Amino acid sequence: MSQSESKPIKYLGLKLIAATLLATALVFAWTSANYRSDQATKDTWADEAGELHVLGITLGRTVLREAEVALKSRSDIALYIYPETHPEAGLKLEAFFPAIADHSKVILKLQADEALLEKMQQRSTLPHLYPNQVARMNLHPEDLTTVQQLRVKTVTLIPSIDITIDTLKARFGEPSSMHSSDEGTHYYRFANFGLKAVLKEGDAARLYFSNP
Repeated sequence: MSQSESKPIKYLGLKLIAATLLATALVFAWTSANYRSDQATKDTWADEAGELHVLGITLGRTVLREAEVALKSRSDIALYIYPETHPEAGLKLEAFFPAIADHSKVILKLQADEALLEKMQQRSTLPHLYPNQVARMNLHPEDLTTVQQLRVKTVTLIPSIDITIDTLKARFGEPSSMHSSDEGTHYYRFANFGLKAVLKEGDAARLYFSNP
């Protein structure tokens, strides 16, 4: 094949590569936007049994491994001891997702009885105390398989985009209750969706989902 004949073939190959890259980028942008708008808000509903469906997770039914598949991400699992002054006082088992598909953060609280939590605590690392007096302990590797089969109790979503009360009303309707603190934090409850939203200007929104 002459050099003059190989040039059109070479240029055609480059064009096909460029077209493939462009199509891939467009598909990624579409799926990311679709996940952001639909998965994070629209697919939230309670079924006849009163179990909440959010982010592809059914609270009280979906186990952690299934949640990781739904969120397309692996989690960081740890035991936390919350002080008595904290609303979540006691020993809790949590799975943290630092960035799902749209870069939002997700925290799952897992269902486990006190006996199991205490056994895990005995095998876990020494507590690391945070400034807010919450202590974290990393699990022993032997407990990780067990944790993968524990059910999800609650979901906390920290969206990567700005969330306002108007955004929430457009999706969930009027809140069933609301109040504000002196520090400018606003709390909204949407009872039909098991949602408690915490909004504060300058801070990321926190959306807490539990079974209604």
